[in-house]
Amino acid sequence: MVKQLEDTVLFQKIGKEEIDRMLKCSKSYEKHYKAGEYIFRQGDKPHKIFLLLDGYVHIAKDFASGKRDVLYMVEEGNVFGEMFLFSDMENYWYDAVAPVEVDVLEIPWDFLYHFCENACRHHQMLTKNMLEILSRKEFHITKKLHIVSTASLRERIAIWLIDSMDSDGKVILRMKREELADFLGVARPSLSRELMRMQADGLIEVSKKCIYIKDRDSVEMLYG
Repeated sequence: MVKQLEDTVLFQKIGKEEIDRMLKCSKSYEKHYKAGEYIFRQGDKPHKIFLLLDGYVHIAKDFASGKRDVLYMVEEGNVFGEMFLFSDMENYWYDAVAPVEVDVLEIPWDFLYHFCENACRHHQMLTKNMLEILSRKEFHITKKLHIVSTASLRERIAIWLIDSMDSDGKVILRMKREELADFLGVARPSLSRELMRMQADGLIEVSKKCIYIKDRDSVEMLYG
């Protein structure tokens, strides 16, 4: 696991021996969650941060009506639950859900709050990395707000496509259609109909696992 952690933002520029020592010192542990399980629920008291080792996790807000708003998706190697680390909120405001089987490293907060007497370089680096993660997360949420604040569903889809595509104009679908609909804040049938309309208009080509942007200029003009 230590080798895997070296490639994450949280442990970047920290050596294997130092990572191993930190895991033991912090009393961190790996935990497996089945598909559909909650890693934490809104209303729970936060006292850990989580590093996703395998799979993906939805950060979501559930409502009494049964509707779920997916705020964002956490991918392998990324941290979640960190927003409550430096805040005065006593309870989680949202849920962390495992749509698939996942493995998570759970790190107690106390280790991040307190330096040892020698103020070890690797502990300082961990704090620096955490600040970088918080900065990236703020940017990600800002982009989500930009998407959902647009007037039409076609505009939302266009922004999401341009933001998610690779250099060849291909968007790999990491979320299921229903999960994507939750992320965009619409009903699944509405999303499916609009994707088909965009395909009929020659803007995109939809397959099971990918969406190909056929007319990038026109897609970009949808929200320009």
